[in-house]
Amino acid sequence: MYKKNLIRFLSITLGSILITSCANIQAMLDSQSTENNQKEITVDQKLQVSIPVPENSKYLVNKTVIFGEGNKFSGILYLQHENPADDIVGFYRKNMIADGWSEIGIVRSRFILVNFEKENRFATIKVVRGMFDNSESEITIGPKSSTQLEKSLDTDTSENSDEPFVVQ
Repeated sequence: MYKKNLIRFLSITLGSILITSCANIQAMLDSQSTENNQKEITVDQKLQVSIPVPENSKYLVNKTVIFGEGNKFSGILYLQHENPADDIVGFYRKNMIADGWSEIGIVRSRFILVNFEKENRFATIKVVRGMFDNSESEITIGPKSSTQLEKSLDTDTSENSDEPFVVQ
């Protein structure tokens, strides 16, 4: 009976240690995976997206989606910065304007949102404050849409109105 209880105790103890070890190993693998998905932005990559990017920025590969390159690229670029959010926003405001973009507006709340336009394109930059004087930014760039709301909700388009749409 004593031997049976000892074996049961050892089995439970070893099983618990094994499960805990597996969980710790998985957590380590997940953190390494996140680190591997952060990459330094090289000069070539800066040229591919053709917008000003703060020095020493890292982009998150698993979140970034870019279509095209140069001045014609569209997509979402996720970046991590070692600088505070206000410094990053200042960088974008100064350098986007120097690059020919016009600032449309800025909104400050838990995050900072800055909108720009250039010719037939738009850019929205969202900067999120980090805990330790660091920050992240999400840059969305694409073509401006030329579609407009229908003049009327019904199919009769004979009426001319200056209103964008008419609800009847």
